[in-house]
Amino acid sequence: MPYTGVVLAFIAYHAAALLILLGHWVTSAGMFPKAVQSFADVYDRRPIRAALVGIFTFGPLILLLLQSAKIPNPLVRTVVIVAGFLTLLVAFIGSTGLALRIGRNLCTEADPWRQVLRGGMMLSLVFITPLLGWFFALPVGLASGFGTFILARPWKAKEPLPAPAPVPAQAQVSTPPAVPAPQAAVPSLS
Repeated sequence: MPYTGVVLAFIAYHAAALLILLGHWVTSAGMFPKAVQSFADVYDRRPIRAALVGIFTFGPLILLLLQSAKIPNPLVRTVVIVAGFLTLLVAFIGSTGLALRIGRNLCTEADPWRQVLRGGMMLSLVFITPLLGWFFALPVGLASGFGTFILARPWKAKEPLPAPAPVPAQAQVSTPPAVPAPQAAVPSLS
């Protein structure tokens, strides 16, 4: 039975990929709740534009990352590798909006992180599906996540921060002078 080990390794790789994707999505939803809401809104309004923007920006950066071993200068190679992995992290964060959108449709009354968990579970099962998921759904999903991140612009403030409320000056309360308490008469011994 030499194939049992191959099958178990295949299952373990898929389970690891599922947990890694879910971990990124739920962590992103917990750390950046307002940004993830805006990512889900971009997926609601313009999913095709997000996918196209992502394909034309994320695609070349990932291809550059995959070709980084051929770069002769070690400093440039290091910069390309770091930029490529940051690009991949941004794509994971942006695709949290897709997981939230799917989760909203699955259960409308749940907390947002539970919606991300449920939607992320379904999305990661699609991503780890052999062939169609690996070579189409995963790249397009991550590219659209990168495009969503660019279109939502989470680094810009949507509304100005409220000015801090002025602290009221302490009111001058006049207190009457302290009146000494009457002392009890002490009998004298003389």
